[in-house]
Amino acid sequence: MARPMAAAILLLLASAFAHAATDEPNFLELAAVLAADGNYEKAEVEFGKVDPAEPELDLIKYHTLAGLIALNRQRPVDAIKSFDQAIEAGQTEPTIFLYMAQAQFGLERYADVLKTLDRAGAAFDTLPAVFLMRAQANWLLKDQKAAFATLADGSRRFPGNTQFMRREVFFLMELGLYQEAADRGQQYLKIAEGKEEDFVAIGNALKRARQFDSALVFLESARLKFPASENVVKVLAATYLEAGKPLAAGELMYRASLSNPALKPEAAELLRRAGLHARALAVNAEIADQKLKLKQRLGILVELGRFAEVSGMEDALLRTRLIDEEDVRYALAYALYKEGEFERSEGHLAKLTKPDLFRKATELRQSMQDCAAERWKCV
Repeated sequence: MARPMAAAILLLLASAFAHAATDEPNFLELAAVLAADGNYEKAEVEFGKVDPAEPELDLIKYHTLAGLIALNRQRPVDAIKSFDQAIEAGQTEPTIFLYMAQAQFGLERYADVLKTLDRAGAAFDTLPAVFLMRAQANWLLKDQKAAFATLADGSRRFPGNTQFMRREVFFLMELGLYQEAADRGQQYLKIAEGKEEDFVAIGNALKRARQFDSALVFLESARLKFPASENVVKVLAATYLEAGKPLAAGELMYRASLSNPALKPEAAELLRRAGLHARALAVNAEIADQKLKLKQRLGILVELGRFAEVSGMEDALLRTRLIDEEDVRYALAYALYKEGEFERSEGHLAKLTKPDLFRKATELRQSMQDCAAERWKCV
């Protein structure tokens, strides 16, 4: 919104430059031309050469340009100060209030944003972006009623603009009204060319509303529309998992991991949940991050009761310092206990300090003591 709106006021500021006939460079006009072209860094350099004490200086133009440069150079506090000075000097162009509101928004001064926009009167009634700004400011001020009312007003004034309906969907999601958000979102996508993030958000809303069948159909169509989208795959996999279909989730994630190896741990975990432990271990073996691979492998082997293999991981756990994580140390101690390696197990149990693990360690010691004479009972 800033660049198109800036054009009009900057052209006004620069209008006299083309007709300048003096030999002395007019740094203010030069800065205005550079700013109008979007070269705010260079504009600031030329603006710095302007003598603010010059008796003939156009103070309206000077302070307005200072504010625009500061706004676009990410200095909102300076921008507001300059815009105030421009208004005091007699600036009547309504756009000045829009730029001030943008600066205030960046500083999270949302109540001031609304007051500043009100100062422009009906000047912005033809700008959809201003209605969206008002709605967002009200929302961030926790005035949900005003936010929804502003969106409704914007939709009536600009029936062809789908951004009001889109923003409504996200507001509903923030309120946890996932069913309403999903319904409204699907209406939005019927009339708008939705972005990837829109499909992800609406699919997620259907999932959180526990409408799994609808969510799966919707997200599968989104996957066809955005075949390279990792976000769509993640939400789709999560939906399959919550719908009680971990295998479908695992297969999806594994295929995605062929393009992005960072997804292999998630793929292996989903396959484990599906009960395909051999495949989970195979995918786990492809993980590049050694600590991540070892920790996941440890969990799978413990679940399978393959304690001899777990005890054989002790050196690797020490080398990677994973043993410093008490959950990992307890898992190793338990495997050693199951293998009858009581002394080695005790060596690790003695280092546990977390209350829940300390309690489990006490119970394990009791078991070892009870079956010290007949170790087969502890296996």
